[in-house]
Amino acid sequence: MRISGHTPLWIAARALLAGRVDDFFDRWRRAAETFDPEDIHDLRVSSRRLREGFLLFAAAYLPESVRRAARGVRSVTRLLGALRNTDEALVFFRHMAETADGSAGRHLARIIARHEDLRREQRRQLRLRLRELDPRRTREALARIVACPTLFSPPPSGIDPFTTIAVFAAERLRERLDDVLALVPDACREADVEAQHRLRIAVKHYRYRLEILSFLPGNDFDSLHAAIKAYQDVLGTMHDLDVFAGIVRHEGLPSADECVILNHIAGERHRQFALFAGLLAETPFEAIGEQVRRAL
Repeated sequence: MRISGHTPLWIAARALLAGRVDDFFDRWRRAAETFDPEDIHDLRVSSRRLREGFLLFAAAYLPESVRRAARGVRSVTRLLGALRNTDEALVFFRHMAETADGSAGRHLARIIARHEDLRREQRRQLRLRLRELDPRRTREALARIVACPTLFSPPPSGIDPFTTIAVFAAERLRERLDDVLALVPDACREADVEAQHRLRIAVKHYRYRLEILSFLPGNDFDSLHAAIKAYQDVLGTMHDLDVFAGIVRHEGLPSADECVILNHIAGERHRQFALFAGLLAETPFEAIGEQVRRAL
């Protein structure tokens, strides 16, 4: 059905969550067939977007129903995390090895070989675990939850299920933006890795929420989405580099070789932080939030 800003919340919640459920299981089927890294990534993102959808529309459902749905989807998300992280490490270390020489190059080759072995084992385990899960039963359970928003016995949230989706969405997007804005001051300190990690997660939630509600901003959606994705990409790369540095430190490499590799990672992270600072100057989150508010 066609959803507009005037659609009542309970109708919009059912339709939008049903669309996210369909996308999740379509990508589940494809990933189970191919185990291609991009298909694995797409399924992981779809699972997170669906979980964000349940969080977004939780006020329209009984709390226990939402918790049950989120648990079912989260089990798939967690299965995919380790394999996706290994894929990212392989891409990075293979690229770095192309220009490395001497003993540093040999150490990188060993790191790559270990991660290739790890990926084969993770892929084997993922095949087994996905077979253990029953997608048809999971889909039926999620569909039952999605189809039953509370209408005449509203949940403790006190949200009117007959309010328009536009009114509801404006407040829910503002909540996610507030989470982002609260983290920016600390994340502006280059050494505050933890703040940047938390900001990455907050930006991701904001992006997923906007994607679910993409029909509301209309023609402004593409520019808004691009701006938020730029932040998520650079913060995600910074986080990956922190993880890669941790991998190197746990290798027990000779000090000189470890320094060569870690200095390379630190240099790239510094470059990514400069890109992050540039985004804050050129497209601050406050401006994105104001554009979203006007578009709604």
